[in-house]
Amino acid sequence: MTLKKTLLIALSALLFMVMTAIVWHTSNPLPPMYPGGPATLITASNNKTLRSFGDKQGVHRYHVTPKEVNPFYLQALLHYEDRWFYQHYGVNPFSLLRAAGQWIKHGRVISGGSTITMQVARLIDPHSRTIGGKLHQIARAIQLEWYFSKEEILTFYLNLAPFGGNVEGIAAASHRYFAKAPHQLTKNEAALLVVLPQKPSRYRPDRYPTRAKAMRNKVLSRLYQGALLNSAQYHLLIKERVNLHIGKQPLLAPLLARYLKQRYPHRHKLQTTIDYSLQKRLSTLLHRTSQRLPHKASAALVILHNPSAQIRAYQGSVNFRDASRFAHVDMVRATRSPGSTLKPFIYAQALDLGLIHSKSLLSDIPADFDGYKPQNLNGTFSGPVSAQHALQKSLNVPAIQLLNRITPMRFEHNLAQAGIHLTHKQANLSVGLGGTGTQLLTLAKLYRSLASNGHVAPLNVLKDTVNSSASVRILSPQSSWITFKMLSAQSAPDRVVPSVRRQIAWKTGTSYGYRDFWAVGVSRDYTVAAWVGRPDASPMLGYLGATQAAPLMFDAFDLLPPDQQLLKKPASVTNTLICWPSGLALEHIPNNQCESQHHALTINHMTPPSMDIHGDFTTNMSWPEKLAHWLNRKQISYGSITSHNTALSVPDYSIAITSLRSGQHYYRSQLSTLALTSSHPTQVSWFINHEPITKPQIELSQYLGETTISACINAHCDQQTIYIHP
Repeated sequence: MTLKKTLLIALSALLFMVMTAIVWHTSNPLPPMYPGGPATLITASNNKTLRSFGDKQGVHRYHVTPKEVNPFYLQALLHYEDRWFYQHYGVNPFSLLRAAGQWIKHGRVISGGSTITMQVARLIDPHSRTIGGKLHQIARAIQLEWYFSKEEILTFYLNLAPFGGNVEGIAAASHRYFAKAPHQLTKNEAALLVVLPQKPSRYRPDRYPTRAKAMRNKVLSRLYQGALLNSAQYHLLIKERVNLHIGKQPLLAPLLARYLKQRYPHRHKLQTTIDYSLQKRLSTLLHRTSQRLPHKASAALVILHNPSAQIRAYQGSVNFRDASRFAHVDMVRATRSPGSTLKPFIYAQALDLGLIHSKSLLSDIPADFDGYKPQNLNGTFSGPVSAQHALQKSLNVPAIQLLNRITPMRFEHNLAQAGIHLTHKQANLSVGLGGTGTQLLTLAKLYRSLASNGHVAPLNVLKDTVNSSASVRILSPQSSWITFKMLSAQSAPDRVVPSVRRQIAWKTGTSYGYRDFWAVGVSRDYTVAAWVGRPDASPMLGYLGATQAAPLMFDAFDLLPPDQQLLKKPASVTNTLICWPSGLALEHIPNNQCESQHHALTINHMTPPSMDIHGDFTTNMSWPEKLAHWLNRKQISYGSITSHNTALSVPDYSIAITSLRSGQHYYRSQLSTLALTSSHPTQVSWFINHEPITKPQIELSQYLGETTISACINAHCDQQTIYIHP
């Protein structure tokens, strides 16, 4: 055979092989690297795990890159499995020849001869253990090397290698067996995880510790022979037993994690802005809260960091493992009636429109707004009240008096400009008292504006995601500052003195029918929003936002570090002495027409006149007409109003139970009925174990053990706990 003919045959054979390879490659594209979709890991801001989700096959895999793994593990892996990884093109012919020779000599497989690339090929495209299957694996390996870099192929192996059960990848294995991240692995732990993927079911350290130790020592021996370990290290390491740290991973912010998994279904890892330590303590707080809530009741709470607009803690239900409380329902994002929690923004908008200052005279009297007749929670009216007092005591008629003047459409439009959307068919006056729907997260976002110069900003929950939307100003710096001051001037419920004293502007709300109980508070650095209720919307009679949600909100504030930000008073906000009934500045009023004086926070010294019940400014110095008629019917003289500290001008709703004190013990054998008295003579609502009673007394025969007595007036309550014995 001539040389020319030999070359022709060789070229023809080479061409045939190339054509065959092209045809095979065209008809056998690479399968997806993760055929079951991504397994998703949700972490806190410090990379600690909040919750993990398996892929469609239930496999848990925490996606990592080589840079996130202990360098010793990588050295050991490549030395033990494929020391020529960076030199070959997917296949090491010397390893294959060695494996083939061992197979012929011993009649069975001694070593597979597979490279890291070939193992990845088998993992993404399993094949039979035949010669044909091995050729298929080799072809896939070459295909992988064609499309991907060595770093990418190594990354695939780090995330796809099996480690027993439904655990894949070095990161998931590291957390599963040693409760640590892969960059924290010790040399012994790394050696064990190098060999485990060879036979994960046979070498699992949690099931076969002796076998696992023997295989680990085999790897250590190979590393010693390869000079990756010195003699002292080797002899010390092989004596160590296999130390596992298998514990149940705490489930933190599980409903937030579920939301993120649904929103980003193709992400392997999502690092949130959640503060791990804070979230853990908040979870404990909510778990304790669940023990004193009635059947089917839940609670939710969210904490924002005001300067960064980051969500730092998120608890969507009171106890995720308690199915009896509808734990799977995320009440942070559930749409519910907000009760009175929108009132501060009615007052703030009225400040911006020049309708009021902080001490404007408003009318808390029976009123009819085209058929809408708001009532206060306690069924009574206070008459003339200041804007600040009406807001602090959550009086309904003054809020509707202002909303009627602003108009519900303008109020809603102002909020909608910043992405604050309320849920109702048509804007009307009932929106101001909770006749709409919103979410706890939306309320937190809205209240944050009171510490942010009136700006509403998109909230951040992922560290690597920057919101492209700019913040939108819904309030002026002046009105947001004045509203903050009005809300923070009210005292908190009776409670233990907090470890960190801070100024908190707060508001509570109770929805119609006693279904939802809210409390939202804003400090200089943080916004805390709490909800309590039943996710199935069944009522909880006898409960109030002030008695249920507010204590939870203040407890959450106690978990937070001291505030650092300063809320600077705008230069145009001044303290102005004004007069009632006109509402104008003292300097503009004749002495004989100033019946009472008040220090008001004003914007640019503006002191708008007092309004009548329907929002029209009064044109003279007298009391608004309908308010004057109500006072005459009640036989209340103007003189009793004009004094600076009368009960009517500044109604006193503070209350204390006087007939008993917490910790006292009572015995049925010695006492049958206990009268209930308080520091407030009238308008008191009494509750026993959060259930309303009609008479101010407790029949001891109907109760046993720990018993809670509450006295409330206008959403302010005192609560005492006693013990009743047979």
